[in-house]
Amino acid sequence: MSKLADGFRTAACLANEPPPDEDDPFMLSFRQFSSSLQRKSSSNNVKTNELDPSKCLPDSDMQTYKSIKNLKNFYDWQVECLSDKRLLDGQNCILSLPTGAGKTLIAEILMLREAIVRKRNAILVLPYVAIVQEKMSSLAPFEEAFGINIEEYASNKGRFPPINRRKKQSIYVATIEKANMLINSLIDLDKLDNIGLVVVDELHMIGDGNRGAIMEQLLAKFLYKGRGQIVGMSATLPNLDDLQVAMRAFIYKTDFRPVALSEFVKIERTMYCVEKDGSLKVAGDLPPPRIKTDPDGVCLLLEKVIPSSSAVVFCPNKKNCENVAMLIARSLPSNIRQAKRQQMDAFLQSSLANDEDEKMDQNLKQCLLSGVAYHHSGLTQDERKCVEAAFMEGLIYVVCATSTLAAGVNLPVRRVIIKAPMVGREKLGKAQYLQMAGRAGRAGFDTKGDCITIVRKGEEERWFRKMLQTEIPKCCSGLASEETMSSFLLDLVSLKIAVTFDELMAAMRYSLIGSQETEEKLKEVIGNSIERLKRDQFVTIDDENIITPSDLGKAVFNAGFGPEEATQVHTDLISSLNQGVIFSSHFHLLFIITPYEQACCINWDLFLELYNALPQSEKNLLGQCGLKERFILEANIKRLEQKAGSPRMRLYIALMLQKIWNQQPMFEIAERFGVEKGWLQATLQSAIAQAASIAKFSEKINNLWPLRQLLPELVQRLSEAAQPELIPLMAIDGVKKARASLLYKAGLRTVAKVARASVLEIQQALGVIRRAQAQLLITNAKNLLRDRIDEKLEELDVFGLGMDDF
Repeated sequence: MSKLADGFRTAACLANEPPPDEDDPFMLSFRQFSSSLQRKSSSNNVKTNELDPSKCLPDSDMQTYKSIKNLKNFYDWQVECLSDKRLLDGQNCILSLPTGAGKTLIAEILMLREAIVRKRNAILVLPYVAIVQEKMSSLAPFEEAFGINIEEYASNKGRFPPINRRKKQSIYVATIEKANMLINSLIDLDKLDNIGLVVVDELHMIGDGNRGAIMEQLLAKFLYKGRGQIVGMSATLPNLDDLQVAMRAFIYKTDFRPVALSEFVKIERTMYCVEKDGSLKVAGDLPPPRIKTDPDGVCLLLEKVIPSSSAVVFCPNKKNCENVAMLIARSLPSNIRQAKRQQMDAFLQSSLANDEDEKMDQNLKQCLLSGVAYHHSGLTQDERKCVEAAFMEGLIYVVCATSTLAAGVNLPVRRVIIKAPMVGREKLGKAQYLQMAGRAGRAGFDTKGDCITIVRKGEEERWFRKMLQTEIPKCCSGLASEETMSSFLLDLVSLKIAVTFDELMAAMRYSLIGSQETEEKLKEVIGNSIERLKRDQFVTIDDENIITPSDLGKAVFNAGFGPEEATQVHTDLISSLNQGVIFSSHFHLLFIITPYEQACCINWDLFLELYNALPQSEKNLLGQCGLKERFILEANIKRLEQKAGSPRMRLYIALMLQKIWNQQPMFEIAERFGVEKGWLQATLQSAIAQAASIAKFSEKINNLWPLRQLLPELVQRLSEAAQPELIPLMAIDGVKKARASLLYKAGLRTVAKVARASVLEIQQALGVIRRAQAQLLITNAKNLLRDRIDEKLEELDVFGLGMDDF
């Protein structure tokens, strides 16, 4: 049994709480209806098979995989899928199965097969940075066990083009954006054939605006130019036919779900069960809430689940997450709150570095000590990781989260409660609802799961009932707009994949838009987009109608900017540099790299105070760029609302970056400016990414040469925000200022020394740290050294030299 299940069972014993009756999970009057509502598959799919699913991997490697994953058997559908001749022959495939059915196993075995048997690399495309980081942890044992590399491409991680490994194959775990850049870099070097498999999780996100358009682009480029296989996976794909045509794929689909799921809706005190057709059937009445501050009865719905099992409460916004978590923490019986308090206290001490930047939110800490947590983007990455790790250790019973968790980190729970059918101010969509509900009852943790949605009587009830009975909206191509299509065409032209109108049309037939639009419509969109690129001077067209990127177009492609963003960035950069760069401080450069997409609520009094504290030389330069004192005074008096990307907003954010540059603690900066630590951390990461993009942009524009020289060092310093001697150690994953300082004082002053250190030496240097954490730091240091050595060998290759030549 899992550590998670053991943790909850122990907590239940400590709290003297009997486990809930599996046939009566609510202990309420509607229990007799639940059995008819469980979403089960046919009985022949529920059985497991004791045989290995074909010979995807050599016997010894398959046994190693099963040992790492603690697997005894495979589900029948997994055996059938992995034995499918079409899949084994390399045909593209779309897997459409419910959440929790076991799609991940298929992806992992196919990627291992590609690396071990076929000796080619694979890319795993995931939607969010947090999921990439989680997947890196779960795949880490594969490196030593199978002699392969697992490489992260998310946030500021990942090199373009990838490091040329001499002896080992790699699995690249990437976000959508990074995967697209990775594909571009390989096409540019004519090395796309190094990739034998691309696995795309959450394939339904191909219809999700700009990010979906990027996913569509990377798939189309690989389909058109690559010689490998694509496997797409999703639980909520409505228009499979369109994707099947675009991807030249076969579809593997089943309703199998290893853990039965029941869905309920609570309206006032009445509980309804959701039938298969989406209609609601009265199941019974609940007793009135016993807590005045809990009118929705959330605590009542949790009563018979915890502490023996776990639950997640999805809330419409971040503030509501925190309020509900604190309410639950206060309302838990004392014996449950105290059951694992000592273990949690020890866990927190070992998980958080002694770093002022890692100062945990006190409300969150108090919730955690009671076995409750909240999880949203306002928390720092380390706070979110701490919550996730504590949950998997069985130290947390309830997590209150925003909707992003549904498509994000895998936290298996017995019960899902949707506190309101809203995401922010928007109504909950069918696909989002199914994703949230699908989090209940994960295989290996529970025998069944249930989802309860709390709905208000009246208008909310009417539209929610209607939503349950509607189909999932179809995925529509994001390339239908000129902005996204122009960006795609510029990629194709810059990479010389297609340089004429006819070639562009041919390439487009491998995209979703190519399977959804008529040829006439496609010609119109492509024609308008080419004209736009020509008008904005990104491309030129000669007498033979050959389309060629201009220097500006090459810069845009090199940086990964969209055409509209590139125009704004280029204009602002030329304007700033025409006034000259101020070298008395780094503030001017910080202003240049301030991202356009970030926004917050401005404290105008603080803004004016910090502006007036700037040196006169910097105020003069800002004034020449249009940011004069009266410009801020006017907004201060009128309290003008500022949008993301406006000059005032970017200047205000640059002032925050200046504080980070000066090594002020993150939590102090967030407190002073009135922003969330998580938002500030995300803004810093965005600024670092913007700086890297501007540096690449400047490589192709001659008159931007100063930025080409200045920005790389700025990026490194801003990334670490630490003393120079600590920066090498902070390149190790999991090592920040406090830990770097302790390692340095203990004599572990280089990455190599950390890599050679024993677990005991790391524990002695860092104090309160778990053995597993110490081992992870050593592994991360070894991986960093491996990458640096491979990079040096790659440089030697350029000169036709190898290690044997020395």
